[in-house]
Amino acid sequence: MEDVFDVLAEDHEEIRQVLAELEKGPIAATGATEDQLMLRQIMTEELIIEQSKHEEIELTCLWPALREHVPGGERLADRAICAELELVTLLAELDKLDVSQPSFERLLSQFTEACREHFDFEEQQLWPRLRTALPARSAADLGRKVLLARLAVPGNALRIA
Repeated sequence: MEDVFDVLAEDHEEIRQVLAELEKGPIAATGATEDQLMLRQIMTEELIIEQSKHEEIELTCLWPALREHVPGGERLADRAICAELELVTLLAELDKLDVSQPSFERLLSQFTEACREHFDFEEQQLWPRLRTALPARSAADLGRKVLLARLAVPGNALRIA
């Protein structure tokens, strides 16, 4: 059975893959066709949905566990939540732009950098501390809770229109 870290690592990897595809382009400035721009728009919409779900699940499942089980977890969870709020704000701005706009690419780059930094912080700073503090059974139970939350969280849980 997957534990919480395996489940969340899968989310991170999927989101990283979408970001890598979006970075490859092509983009409007490099002569992307209408079909390529439409695909870029669809990928961005999917990114917004998946990242929003991921953040909502962490807010309801992971950060309470960090607060409860890790010394200094309150401060660490607050730091993670602040970073997530920045990501949500960037996604909301990105959601309002057309992929053919130059500002879309600048904002996407800003989001990509912030997202990767946030994932690295979680994986390198938070998860090891929580992994040490949680018994294996609790980590597995939390993994199941996250999987169930994926089904329950609406696709646009944090999406701001």
